[in-house]
Amino acid sequence: MRIPYSSDSLRHSSNPFRRRLAPVLLALLLMVVAACSDSSTDPAEDLGFLAGADGDPRIGVVVNSTENALRLIQLGDPSEVRTIGLGASSSITATSLTSRGEDLVVPLGNAASVAHVNARTRAVERIFLFDGGNASGSLHVGGDRFLVLNLLDDQVGAFELGQDSDDITELQDVPPAPSSLVDTPAGVAVVSGNLDENFQPLGDGIVTFVDGQTLEVLGEVGTGGPNAGPAALGPDGLLYVVNTGNFVDPSSMAIIDPTGPTLVEVVDGLAPGSGSLHIDASGTAWISGFGFGTTAWDTGSRSFLRGPDNPVCVEVEGVCLGAASATTDDAGRLLQVHFGAPGDGVPGQIFVFGGSAFELEEEIEAGQGPTFVEVRTF
Repeated sequence: MRIPYSSDSLRHSSNPFRRRLAPVLLALLLMVVAACSDSSTDPAEDLGFLAGADGDPRIGVVVNSTENALRLIQLGDPSEVRTIGLGASSSITATSLTSRGEDLVVPLGNAASVAHVNARTRAVERIFLFDGGNASGSLHVGGDRFLVLNLLDDQVGAFELGQDSDDITELQDVPPAPSSLVDTPAGVAVVSGNLDENFQPLGDGIVTFVDGQTLEVLGEVGTGGPNAGPAALGPDGLLYVVNTGNFVDPSSMAIIDPTGPTLVEVVDGLAPGSGSLHIDASGTAWISGFGFGTTAWDTGSRSFLRGPDNPVCVEVEGVCLGAASATTDDAGRLLQVHFGAPGDGVPGQIFVFGGSAFELEEEIEAGQGPTFVEVRTF
């Protein structure tokens, strides 16, 4: 559905795993998105905004899950912010995005749909629809083609931004509870938690490799631990997959050779509840969780640089503030997303750490319930 709108009037669902959204409700979701964001700004100003501030071209693109919005922040001047509403329905539970140029593709969670957002005009241009389920991870695989996962219907789907239909009909079944997509030299890795309908493990996580253009299954390998999810490709060409586990016992991380595919090693001793993974150009794996902040693990030496007993975090009364996710910029600084306390009206923050000791350098207000940040230069 092509919809030239944008909205900042937003609400959040307290249940991130509601089974399905009826087609009628989804149609209403699209109709109630009011044109009340700042997308009416002059296009020339939009281009100027995306160019950054004070000689710094970096833009932080933040997903605000409890505001149903994207937030664009000029990192050279964090007081300069633009918001893009994703809709008013409580079924919208966005937690991440994929970008290609000025195109932002945002899975909308329980709304069982994907939003195509134009970063320059700050408008949702189109919504692509599953029949039901929960739209989770996404990936750009060339041209106008994107892949997106259906967490509840156990499928990977493909669509193109310019296709005639709004429906996501090109589908491939995968193991239960897929949540992450990673492009590798041996195909696209689809990481499945292998969970039942109550989100309890059926066994170890599973990685399925598919062709990004045809969705043909190329191979499959286990992750050596339960509840697999966060994943990233290292500069060594190996795939790293976090087995989050039960959030109480230590998590683990699978090292997988995509060309087999084969399980090379399982790294034990990650912090309990490890739920996000980013690997930078130097090969440092930044592993984050709501309960501890961010740890650092070197893929070269296969050892911790900052372990669970010494995470990168902001301490309050001796307790680390948690991190929904983290990323790095081209200067090697760590940008850590702190979710905040939406129920108490406490906004989330992006904590910026730098230097060899990763000391706190900056705090950037990130709105309500941020879960993800990507540093972009447009």
